[in-house]
Amino acid sequence: MSSSVPIPPDAPLSVDALRILGTSITRESFLNTNVQDVFNAKTSGDVLSSVKEAAAKLQRHDIFEEIKVYMDSSRSNPDSVNVTFDLKEKGKGVYQTALVTGENEANMTGAVSVRNIFGGAETATARFGFGNRTKAAIEAVVGTPVQASPDFKLEAFAKYSIRDFSMINNYEERAKLAGVRAKGVSSFGKHELAYAMIHRDITAQPKSSATVRANSGQNIKSSLVHTFVNDTRDNVTMPTKGKYLAVTQEFAGIGQRGDANYFKNELAAQVHQTLFGDVTLSTGIKFGLLVPTNDDNQHVNVSDRFYVGGPISVRGFKMGGIGQRDGNDAVGGNIYFAAGASLTAPIPGAAHLPVRAHAFFNAGNIANRAKDTPLKGTLEELINESRTAAGVGLIFHHELARVEANFCIPLRFKGSDLPQHGIQLGLGINFL
Repeated sequence: MSSSVPIPPDAPLSVDALRILGTSITRESFLNTNVQDVFNAKTSGDVLSSVKEAAAKLQRHDIFEEIKVYMDSSRSNPDSVNVTFDLKEKGKGVYQTALVTGENEANMTGAVSVRNIFGGAETATARFGFGNRTKAAIEAVVGTPVQASPDFKLEAFAKYSIRDFSMINNYEERAKLAGVRAKGVSSFGKHELAYAMIHRDITAQPKSSATVRANSGQNIKSSLVHTFVNDTRDNVTMPTKGKYLAVTQEFAGIGQRGDANYFKNELAAQVHQTLFGDVTLSTGIKFGLLVPTNDDNQHVNVSDRFYVGGPISVRGFKMGGIGQRDGNDAVGGNIYFAAGASLTAPIPGAAHLPVRAHAFFNAGNIANRAKDTPLKGTLEELINESRTAAGVGLIFHHELARVEANFCIPLRFKGSDLPQHGIQLGLGINFL
């Protein structure tokens, strides 16, 4: 009769040899960079954790269909093991289609990709899409990991799109852009830094206001954008716990190029927690501030301004329905806030269905802040004159999207606003 004795995690142990099997496309140097840390292990716990981390790195590159790891005792050294990675590579070509949702819009997208082009997880992708607001979009992207890391990538991209903005303003925009971006993942969250040169052509519609017509025609933007996202929610479309934080900064007018000159900041935050049973309290806030950086060019294009109102931000108002208007179009602003709180709960007898009931309260406002106006005074004015709405409704949630059907009651609004009393439908991901 024999019995096995667990090895203490602090027991001396190292890796004597490592083999990688099953690869025909992936470069040996690329693989070695991802697994080399296993040789730094000094204890049995270190060996297990380093081997798991190496396998996780290889998995995150998304070029392997299967990863198996074997360990056996080394004959030459009793305090060491031999490690074998048995890999199965994915095919180089892939075609995907998906339904992508945004702020009250849905797009059908497709992509043709070639991965692991030169054996180092390089990718080339061509995407296309169309939907209710994006009439057409075509994008080409090539990317490569930096120093074989799955958490740091460089990409070059080019895109052409035709978008309909008539839900807020009566114009159509055709945009051509090209640029580069770096994507990184850290213990704090996800970062992306992108530079793009954008050529936009704005076409006013017959019902367009003088504001939109004044912004019609061609313009160029040279833009540097940094985005940071930290997301600990247990579910993207129907979270019951966790937090979400997204911060975006854009500097337009890089190299004194283009017609746009401003510094733009946006913040979005959410907190979700279960109170009792299956009842969840969700709170969220959004804030944005745009500051022109060229004294000789205080004009900000309609495509770059903020707009508030709609089922994704402040329910009970039409999209862009809060703030000043010029005829059929929203004027927008350079500073805004939107906040919300909601209680969600399962429907008795239908807890197994992807449907929940909720009650909500929203508030928000937008303004055009003059350059020399104190920020504190503007914020006080935004809050004191905030628009509010409340209501109840149903949430239909899926991993791809969230659909809300709400009965809304606008509580506070002004004559220039477009309140929407009664039933309002919303489609998207991040609701307030």
